[in-house]
Amino acid sequence: MRLSSKLPLTSAILAGGKSTRIKKTKCLITINNEKIIEILLKKLKNIFHEIFIITNFPELYFNYGYPLIGDIYPFKGPMAGIHAAMKNSKYDVFAFACDMPFIEETLIFELAEKHFLKNTDITVSSFKDKLYPLPGIYSKHIFSYIENLLSEDKLSMRKLIHDVKSQIIEVAKLDKEGVSFININTQEDLENLKRRN
Repeated sequence: MRLSSKLPLTSAILAGGKSTRIKKTKCLITINNEKIIEILLKKLKNIFHEIFIITNFPELYFNYGYPLIGDIYPFKGPMAGIHAAMKNSKYDVFAFACDMPFIEETLIFELAEKHFLKNTDITVSSFKDKLYPLPGIYSKHIFSYIENLLSEDKLSMRKLIHDVKSQIIEVAKLDKEGVSFININTQEDLENLKRRN
């Protein structure tokens, strides 16, 4: 079920990583003449009231016109990006990895609806029983808890999900091929994605 109008959630695109495995800035990789962050932004701008780009390299993203926010705990993975977004957001944070640009819109609305109905700390997907911390919704109520984890260098997203009030939504019926979870970690991933598109 699709909720009407824009979602009262803050969309946070996590673009702060070092991309050590692929040796290039993943968000700026071009597929079909479009950078993957542009593919994602084009989709999200019609869905969310508030959009942040979370990055430790703001000079790469000035031209997109969205607020750029740096990690308070740099280079500590997605938890640090979610934490930075929460500190600045009006709403709970719907976090997206910048290298997963093909998320289905129906999946976004399904997670949002379930999050609002159950009022959980975290709402994330599973696809064929595999847990995906991203994309996922993270409540501002757990900001202090996440901050404590970061300060202690406890960075496991899966442990965070299991330690707080979370709901994990199986989405295989909404995204039968798992397109929403295709990401780019290696050159081989990139070539496979280009062939797919």
